[in-house]
Amino acid sequence: MFLLVLSAAVFGYNILRESHRPEGEVAERERLRAPDFTVLDVFSSEVHFYDFLGKPVVLNFWATWCPNCVEESPHFETLYQEMGDEVHFVKVNLLDGDRETRGRVNNFMNTHGYTFPVYFDTTGQASGLYGVRTIPLTVFIDAEGYLVAITQGQITEYQLREGIELAMNSGQ
Repeated sequence: MFLLVLSAAVFGYNILRESHRPEGEVAERERLRAPDFTVLDVFSSEVHFYDFLGKPVVLNFWATWCPNCVEESPHFETLYQEMGDEVHFVKVNLLDGDRETRGRVNNFMNTHGYTFPVYFDTTGQASGLYGVRTIPLTVFIDAEGYLVAITQGQITEYQLREGIELAMNSGQ
């Protein structure tokens, strides 16, 4: 529902902007490019976000101590298993070495049998670029690297599917 409201708001804004455009100015849909960032994979190798482009991306900021993040994790696993070949799932854990550690993340993943890929934002670069103030935060990005939709707070499986569909159909 939130994604529908967000899409309607963007659509309405674009229509209003078009109707108030000075004569002779070319109408063009504004698209915001997703910022690039570097995180670490489970092997401590650097991974650059732009390496994921070419397929739509579901970018999720989370932590194991966050109840809403824990509650939404099964939805990510379900869709990762179903659509992992068509969409990149980039689950960025806000690792701080105190409240959130690799050991806690590994235990969480093993306990629940999750197989979705996890990346670690050890410097705060990724969360800073995306303005993460509270988690979970899920960002849907099209294959070309443009922002499509954002969901703040716990996401349902339906919302996750809807966001992926928007990202897959964006720019077509």
